[in-house]
Amino acid sequence: MEIQTADLLFVPNQHHDMDEAIAASTGDYVHVGIAIDSEYVIHASPRYGVVTQSLAVFLDESNHVDVYRPMVENVTNIVQRAQQFEHRPYNFSFYKNDPGVYCSQLVASAFEGVIDFDEEPMQFGDGEQEISQFWSDYYLKLGVDVPLNQLGTNPNKMATSDDLQLIGKI
Repeated sequence: MEIQTADLLFVPNQHHDMDEAIAASTGDYVHVGIAIDSEYVIHASPRYGVVTQSLAVFLDESNHVDVYRPMVENVTNIVQRAQQFEHRPYNFSFYKNDPGVYCSQLVASAFEGVIDFDEEPMQFGDGEQEISQFWSDYYLKLGVDVPLNQLGTNPNKMATSDDLQLIGKI
């Protein structure tokens, strides 16, 4: 399988604490990046902010990914739009007005007008509580309210877009 420009690389739950909390709230995909070409990926991560990495490094940190291809005509400007966010910090709060960017926020911005990934009310539960203990503690440390039901995006929901086709795993 050859990775193409603007392919989306979805990372399943790696079973770290944050991944487990995201998966419990939104589903198994916990991270997403955009292929620049067959060798490089741009993504927003807590560790690096918005960064370009080699596909090899991205895969080394992710173990494996599911590759989805946009089934639309014009993907030429997507990477350029994503690169405008490079070196921005990570958006730890997931609030829209935060100066940083989270992974699916980067993807939604890059694809705007090409694929409109619907925003939906953000959830922070775990199947038992509306806000899980992980997220309560997380936002307490940040010193801000949990953005429960604020509009946002998440990788798992993005992967369900009719404009994307699963190509395979790497």
